[in-house]
Amino acid sequence: MSEQEAVTGRVIKDQPVLDFSHLKEPKELAGISRIQDVALVIVPEALAAAYTAIPSSDVAATIYVPGGVNVRVHTGSLVVGGEGIGAENDVLIVTGLLIITSPVTKPVPRQIHVVGSVLAPRGSEPVLGPALAGGTGSVSYYQHADGQDIKVLSGQVKLSGAMLANPAGTPDDMLIVAGQVVVTGAVTTIGYRNVIVAGQVIAPEAGRDVLEPAVQIQGQVCWYAGDDPRTFFGGTTLGPDFFRLLDHRVSLVVFGSLTIGAGVTETMLLEKVAGIALFGHITAPPEVVGAVQVLATDVFGDIRASDGLGS
Repeated sequence: MSEQEAVTGRVIKDQPVLDFSHLKEPKELAGISRIQDVALVIVPEALAAAYTAIPSSDVAATIYVPGGVNVRVHTGSLVVGGEGIGAENDVLIVTGLLIITSPVTKPVPRQIHVVGSVLAPRGSEPVLGPALAGGTGSVSYYQHADGQDIKVLSGQVKLSGAMLANPAGTPDDMLIVAGQVVVTGAVTTIGYRNVIVAGQVIAPEAGRDVLEPAVQIQGQVCWYAGDDPRTFFGGTTLGPDFFRLLDHRVSLVVFGSLTIGAGVTETMLLEKVAGIALFGHITAPPEVVGAVQVLATDVFGDIRASDGLGS
């Protein structure tokens, strides 16, 4: 935030990170009338009273940092070696995943705040633990091995059963995935020491016995029927022609917003859809809402009638 913004009495909103760590006097916050719809606010400890006096709404997290430190902010997945996390006068703030790929040695940052998850090698607890400053999420420790390859994927990811077998790697390798994950194909073996997923996971019911013991999931998971999921991440409308042209039953995986168009019948849905995994929203004509509800085996969103009434 600029000095000009601090004196205009403006509403500050719709920002992923609002960093006040460089401010020194309460008067520098006096001109802000409201803060809203901000994911993370960083505030010097000395200005805590001035900050809390500002009306706010929909602020997901606030972090207070000591004065005179070097604040480093990272959004997304941060992958670092244990010897390079930061200097003693740093405060490291990560919104997402902090992945440490080797045992942690000193120096470490004065404070580490993670709004998300931390993954670090076992044995790092005595050095890393005191620096972790009560973030939001989880801290997990894994077994480190020399020569271990750690593969990190993020965003909207499709994983095949063949990739999970890790044929070109070693049994000590790790796979870390952050985001929305769809597993496709037959899953017969897991070729990684650890598979850690932070986010939303959809996987074949047929591979559940193999996946559940081997995969750590921090988030939501559901299982689809059959072997042919159709995945929708954005806004999509499916009309009668989509279902007419399908020559076999499929599972629908909805991460975004799906609209069932006019003219789609209960018979079409029940004959062509094996199941629905819903992480977003489905809007359907009132006469087929019941069929959508029956087919939706896992619902982490909502099903709405297209007349505007809730289902």
